[in-house]
Amino acid sequence: MKKIGKFVLALIVLISLIGCKSKEEKMLDYMEKKYGEEFVLGFAGGRGDTLIVQTIPKRYLGTPKERDKYYRGQIFYERNDIGDDYGAVLLKESTNEYFRPKLEELFGKNILIALDLEGQYFHTDFVKEMNRRKENRKIYGEVGTEPPLSGGIYIFGRVESEKDREKYRRGIYEFIQYLKQEGMFEYTSIYIAVVDERVISKEYLENKDLQETLSNKFLEGTTSEVRKKIVDRIGENYNIDPNYISEINKGIFLGMNGLNRYPEIKGGILLAECVYSPKYLKNNYLLRNEKIKEYNNIDEVFE
Repeated sequence: MKKIGKFVLALIVLISLIGCKSKEEKMLDYMEKKYGEEFVLGFAGGRGDTLIVQTIPKRYLGTPKERDKYYRGQIFYERNDIGDDYGAVLLKESTNEYFRPKLEELFGKNILIALDLEGQYFHTDFVKEMNRRKENRKIYGEVGTEPPLSGGIYIFGRVESEKDREKYRRGIYEFIQYLKQEGMFEYTSIYIAVVDERVISKEYLENKDLQETLSNKFLEGTTSEVRKKIVDRIGENYNIDPNYISEINKGIFLGMNGLNRYPEIKGGILLAECVYSPKYLKNNYLLRNEKIKEYNNIDEVFE
């Protein structure tokens, strides 16, 4: 009986200790149990009775991902019920890795991929999630407002001649045809940019004044003027920093609205194509004046 009494007492103490845990502790316990790793909490806000806290895995501390919103999830706490959307981050990473082999085949390894499969998700694996969405279209019919495959792809290279320009035009066209073949083009909004590879040279990365100058003046100048400024300031002989691409691929999201944060990229854009699928444009009020392209002809790229 004494042993039973001690067990009951210990159980009561344990329950009371669990009940005394703070909201923050409960959220961290929830995330660790769900994803199998430790998380840290960031900015907290609220909406009605719901506490909303930003979070990243603890392993991101001290890396570029620590300060990158692309990799931040949110935890929702309401009346002891806890939920999160961190799976969307895992889905982004899965999306990028799915397309990496094809993009490296077309453009080489000096690329930055920052894609996002938007909208409600049920799987953190890109293939499983795309199959679910395709199946839903069969069951429920076409949904015009379906969230798109969006984000940016940045290709580091050179455009010194019409031959160079056509090489990238061909690559982008083939990538779009690949999206069509995979059944992933119907709802697409992707920004693809060719960036002067000299902006990943050590000479350029150390020249903050040149970066700021090109960033501020880029929209006012032509591509040739931008390229000339880079050449004038760092010359034709430069050393590519082999760590730069690997570092930004670890966690620097360069969406269209994020370029101002990274003038070294913005200042070196040589060619760009906003790839919108016809269905995406037809269902996007803000882009109703954008020209609809079917991309059945290579000449539609850089048109």
